[in-house]
Amino acid sequence: MAALSWPALLVALAASTACRKPPPRTLAGTAGPGNDVTLYRDTAVIRQRIELDLSATPTSVKAMLATGVTADQIVLLDRGGLTITGLHAQTAPGSEVDTAEEIDDTGDEGVPPPPDIEPGDPDESIIVELPALKKEKPTELTLDVQAPRAGKYAVIIAYTTQRLRWDVAYTMTTAATRDRGELRGALAIRNTTGIVLRTATARVIDAELVAWRGKSAEHLAASLVGGTHSSTLPAVPRELGRMVLGDGETRVDLVRDGSRRLRSVLVYDPIGTKLDNPGASPLRDPALGTLPKPSERVTESFEVARDVRGTQGLPAGPVRLLERKTDGALGVLGEARLFDAATRVSDVDTIAVGTAESVTATRERREFTIDEEARRLTEELVITIDNKRAIPVEVLVREHLYRGQNWTLAYHSAPEATKDGPQQISLRTRVPARSQTKILYVVVYTWGQ
Repeated sequence: MAALSWPALLVALAASTACRKPPPRTLAGTAGPGNDVTLYRDTAVIRQRIELDLSATPTSVKAMLATGVTADQIVLLDRGGLTITGLHAQTAPGSEVDTAEEIDDTGDEGVPPPPDIEPGDPDESIIVELPALKKEKPTELTLDVQAPRAGKYAVIIAYTTQRLRWDVAYTMTTAATRDRGELRGALAIRNTTGIVLRTATARVIDAELVAWRGKSAEHLAASLVGGTHSSTLPAVPRELGRMVLGDGETRVDLVRDGSRRLRSVLVYDPIGTKLDNPGASPLRDPALGTLPKPSERVTESFEVARDVRGTQGLPAGPVRLLERKTDGALGVLGEARLFDAATRVSDVDTIAVGTAESVTATRERREFTIDEEARRLTEELVITIDNKRAIPVEVLVREHLYRGQNWTLAYHSAPEATKDGPQQISLRTRVPARSQTKILYVVVYTWGQ
């Protein structure tokens, strides 16, 4: 497991005292009430509260941490009024790694214990699969402590682990009218830390830890100094509340009975996100986005209105659109993904249900210019929609500004254009019966020195 370095926080303490100490005591419930868990895409950050009942004499106590945690990963957040002279973490017999730390207290207060919570029965329409992880023994932590007086104390430590894995899935169920859908979502968390985690607070953040912290710091700095914000917003945490994460898999409901408006729409998305370059400097390959030739397929889709407040912070995942028949049976209409970073600021989601008959589209580049002196790349594209139907159709054209994240939409001929995410726009138009409609747009990419 990759360790997260804390060089700014870890400073050497004096060596363990030479005096003879009583044998270490193993504490019950060391991963009990008061723990805080933050789940990222690549790792989890655990703030673990260790409850102690001590006499006034120097002693050693033991607690159990997540499998594989080493001493250099542990950050002492709150000493709880104790003098801690040694901290030792043993991950396997004969492989003890010691460290001693001098860290200021954070002043964290205790939190009340959570009620007993039992995981709910899984919903058959929501399937979340997680890869298996080998079970191993937890890490044994030993603290050498001195209490000012006999009594109860609490020490709070923090560390990262990759032994809390998660994934998410959604379903949306509609009736035969297909005008509204009920959104449901579930988070599956697999705990192979070797300990039971009762959390007072927990949350999921749909990003990798280092990337999320960097993006959050960037936006904070821009706000404080009045700078320009990046086009990519950091993921918003989704609070999960109190949980009991026992050994194995725990299911957490994210959305229940989230009624959403559905509307039929045709979608042309010839490129997708596969070419997206997250860098600030644009890619200059002239063939990018033109070779191989973009798809001409237009899909029959349902547009799903977002409840911005209710869906804030929901992690990205697959969704299945189901239709409930008059006899109560469920059938799958289509599949897609919801809440991806590419659509983070969009007001709607779309779920494709099939290929649109008698409607096709093409994507053609008309101009490609690089101005090195002005540090500017200009690209002009035209989308041609061919409607052979006997009725008008509404088409949503989804374009990905894949060359880089520093871009400006300089011109568009569509009646409506919206920004969906850091590198995605939607252009809407209405195509008359048995007619063609063209949408032209110009995008300008820039870069620094």
